[in-house]
Amino acid sequence: MSDTTFTALVTTETQEWQKSFRHCQPVAGSLQDSPGSNRLSTTIPVGLDRSHPKFRSTDYRRISGMSEELKRLKKSYQNRDRVVRALTEDTALRIAVVQNTRTVQTAQQRHGLSPLAAVFLGRALSGASLLASFLEGEERVSVEAMGNGVVGRVFAEAMQVGEARGYVEHPNASLDFGRENAGLRDGLGIGLLRVSKVLYHHREPVVGVVDLQEGDISTDIANYLIQSEQIRSAVLLDVDIDQDGKVAHSGGLLVQAMPKVDDERVEQVEQNIRELRNLTELWSTGYKPEEVVRMVADSPVNIASSSPIDFFCRCSIDRFKSALVTLGMDELSDMHAKDQRKLVCQYCNERYQLSDEDFDELFESLKTGR
Repeated sequence: MSDTTFTALVTTETQEWQKSFRHCQPVAGSLQDSPGSNRLSTTIPVGLDRSHPKFRSTDYRRISGMSEELKRLKKSYQNRDRVVRALTEDTALRIAVVQNTRTVQTAQQRHGLSPLAAVFLGRALSGASLLASFLEGEERVSVEAMGNGVVGRVFAEAMQVGEARGYVEHPNASLDFGRENAGLRDGLGIGLLRVSKVLYHHREPVVGVVDLQEGDISTDIANYLIQSEQIRSAVLLDVDIDQDGKVAHSGGLLVQAMPKVDDERVEQVEQNIRELRNLTELWSTGYKPEEVVRMVADSPVNIASSSPIDFFCRCSIDRFKSALVTLGMDELSDMHAKDQRKLVCQYCNERYQLSDEDFDELFESLKTGR
């Protein structure tokens, strides 16, 4: 199989999207255990009844309560969004699966996103988290899709440590799917996909830019990987929208073939991905990312990592003030005179208010050159 084949297989389900406002790209580009926990045992020695002087009911209740708290924490951890990274035992494939429903729900709530905008940002966040899973520590990757469609620009950024954030240029964007030939690609339209990586030991970001192929994020990331990084890849990104226009489930899958993998092996993995149900359907029926990894690999795998992820932004009033100092005395004085105090983070929509003390501190910093 030629490399072209690996990015040629694309399935579009526009009719299903029109019916339920959920669109899943089953295969974009083609590929030609839950963590354990310590248990706290609360047992009473044989022959020691509650009347024994060494037994205190208050101690038993306290230990029992601790056990219940540990169970609650364990369940909470298991239900957190996670990205799982694995490598087949024969090192032929590396696989990453992300289950990030809460992350995308948080993004929709924070930015007040329409269903269409939530689908695009959810896919971008999934794609960024999948790519970041192969990085180290606080290395980060951003996925930015820019087009002439109604959504405009979609930006998502993720770190290997589990932080993800992003935004959509037009959060209220919508499409009329009743129009002839209308499809998800109209959301972004004609444009570019830009992937940027900030890596250790690199003074400048590593940047790759490709044309949007389908405008669905999934196909576009797969195309970027083969064009810019020469890695044969399959990308599946799925966001489910409920009847109220809210994100119900979200997730993504990335499978990459290592060099010199034979075509027969690649074709088998391709078939596995074709037969895979929508990720959101798997999440709704209780499947975990590790199970999806094994379903796709169809061979023994080693789970390399299982890391929690959250929608998280490092913005703060101090970071804003550090940026405002660069505006200079005249512009800051003009802001103060016009009572322009509101600050909004583009990435997470967090809002801040500058006080008179904040302005005094900024003016003092400019005067002293700090």
